[in-house]
Formats: sequence, structure tokens, C-alpha cells
Amino acid sequence: MKTKLVMGIFLVIAFVITMCPVQALDFNGPHENLNIIGVSKDKASNVPAWSNENRHAMFVPLDRKINIYMTQGDDFAMVDADGTDGVARFNLADGYYEVFIRAVGTPNKEVTITPEATYWDSETGEPIDATTDFYLGSITVKHTKKPVWERVTGMFIADVVLYNDDGSILDTYDNTWIFDIPELYEYWWNYDNHGCKNLQVRFYKVDSLPVVVNDDPTP
Repeated sequence: MKTKLVMGIFLVIAFVITMCPVQALDFNGPHENLNIIGVSKDKASNVPAWSNENRHAMFVPLDRKINIYMTQGDDFAMVDADGTDGVARFNLADGYYEVFIRAVGTPNKEVTITPEATYWDSETGEPIDATTDFYLGSITVKHTKKPVWERVTGMFIADVVLYNDDGSILDTYDNTWIFDIPELYEYWWNYDNHGCKNLQVRFYKVDSLPVVVNDDPTP
């Protein structure tokens, strides 16, 4: 049985994320909200572990890294809102999205987000450790006196190449919505918080895969 190796790169270099054209979009139109709330250590024990409820907020530590795992299914759902234990989870509804974020709260605080993924071997059903095979990029979001929305749709669009153990190419995915890759095992944000009390995320559903290039400014 062949062993599959994975190589790839997410289109998440900072200038790609922040300087991209979008589909015709009513920024004040229908969208899903996600608020990532930073809480101090003394308040972490009071965070309720909401699961699968119609909530739009999760809670994370103010001063350390956690993983925010994401899946995609029938409905938007907060699967695990308590990230103070190191892990939070939420689910996107089916489809494609334009995604924007901004940091609000105490000025001069920031958070660095690094999207990461692992893939699974469809023959063995075992996950593949691909973390050493490619760099997924990162973005740092800072709160300023006048918070600005930044487009981060590129964190969900990837180029991935799957290899057989003999070095031959098994599958190639170019400019692909991350959840459309059949071999995807897990996708998550490494969320490295440095005092950000509220990161706001907006998901705008669109009819087709968004275009991610670097030659037009974000509206």
C-alpha cells in the first residue's frame, strides 16, 4: 500500500490577504458573525462550555496560543466556545465565503493567526503529518484607534500537492477552497493572542470560489 506525502502552500502572505478584489459584495448585507473574545486568567474558569448552540462568540486566553479548529457542514454552529483550555471549535455552513476580520478593544494589542492543516490517507484512514512539508503563512492583526476590516479569504484557499512514496504526484489542488480537498483531515487556526480582547470575523456567503490575487486593494 502506498504512503502519501503532502506538500502545499496557503495563499496567506500578508499582502495577498489585504490586497485582493472581491465579488460584488454588500458589506452591510447578510453575513455570519464570529467574535473571538480574549479573557484573563482569573475569568477563564467562569467561561461556559457552550456546544452546538446558536452562539456567535468563543472565548480564548488573552496571553497565549490556542488552536481554533474549523469544519464545514450544514449550519453555522459553535461546537466548543470555551477555548481557555487550549482548544475551540466551530462549524461553517456549506458554501464559499468572503472572510473579513478586525481587532477591537484595547489599542496596540494584537493577535497572530497561522492557518494549519493535516491530511489523511484515504487508503489507510490514517492522518498524514504534513506540518514539516510546507509553510502555511500567518497574519498579525492589530487594534488601532480606528479598527479596519481586513480581507482574509485567502486563509481558506490553498494550493496542495499530494505525492506517492515514489515521488510521483497523486493529486494536485490549485486555488482550492480548503474544505473541498477530500484528503483534508483537520484545519485550524493557531491563534497566538497578545492582549486582543475581541477579534471580529465576518463570513459573507458568495456564489462561487472567491478570487485571491494581489493587484487590487480591498474595498
